[in-house]
Amino acid sequence: MPRDGSETPEAQDAGRGLERLSIKMVRYALACQASGKPIRREGIRAQVLTGAGTTKFKSLMDRANAMLKDDFGLEMVPLPVHEKTLVYGENTQNTQQANNTQAKAVNKWVLQNVLPDEARLKLDLEQDEDKNAIFGFAATVLSLIFVNNMSLPSDQLVMYVRRLGPPRCIWSSDSSRSLSDESRSDAQLDSAARESVAYLVSQGYLDRVTSSGGAGAGQGTMGDTQATQHASDMGDGDSGFEYVWGPSAKTQFQPMDMARFIADMTGKECSADFVKTISRAYGRNITT
Repeated sequence: MPRDGSETPEAQDAGRGLERLSIKMVRYALACQASGKPIRREGIRAQVLTGAGTTKFKSLMDRANAMLKDDFGLEMVPLPVHEKTLVYGENTQNTQQANNTQAKAVNKWVLQNVLPDEARLKLDLEQDEDKNAIFGFAATVLSLIFVNNMSLPSDQLVMYVRRLGPPRCIWSSDSSRSLSDESRSDAQLDSAARESVAYLVSQGYLDRVTSSGGAGAGQGTMGDTQATQHASDMGDGDSGFEYVWGPSAKTQFQPMDMARFIADMTGKECSADFVKTISRAYGRNITT
């Protein structure tokens, strides 16, 4: 560096190069979001870093994230891994430790909204009707899992989805009529509900996992006994499978966000006592 403290021409060129690559990185991240795909490390190498020499990956990610926050109110966060097995009791800690070890090697990211709550609410209202319907439906389904200690048996979730009546925009053409249409058979209603659950899985909101059993398996802290019995009666061999939050849910919804959503849905104030009640159903403390 020159004695007067100014940058050398080489350092200035490196800074300009990082800025150009960061702009490409922002464009690639936004394109991935628009297409509903995660930001992949191999995609960054192919779409952003090709011919870029020895640019440090961390420096690129840090600068691109700063641009995303300043200009779009977004940031890239690691995409959590898919869960495959649901465990209970003393095995839970070991599974969490294994997941943490696996998460250290990050190869996928998604964009997360970092705007203040007021701005996020306004932005959500400006989305098109179908996106709002899907988002509201997904949030409601996730809230049911949230207050059942973060898991629901497969058939019980299908039963709840039938009651909710999922938005038409996620059904296939042969399920185009409302779930409340009395002319449809139980089999058709069940098929449409399962199709809706499968859609949430495909979008990363849900993971379908096998249960390792245990005393707590399949028991929600706020479960509905009648719904469980009804779901069991119409079961199709899904016993042993449960649904938990998927990677997209984990990045889009924080526990406190879900507590506020549940308070709004139930018409209650999201007070400290309410959060404590939800925390018990959630299975862990929610920090405000």
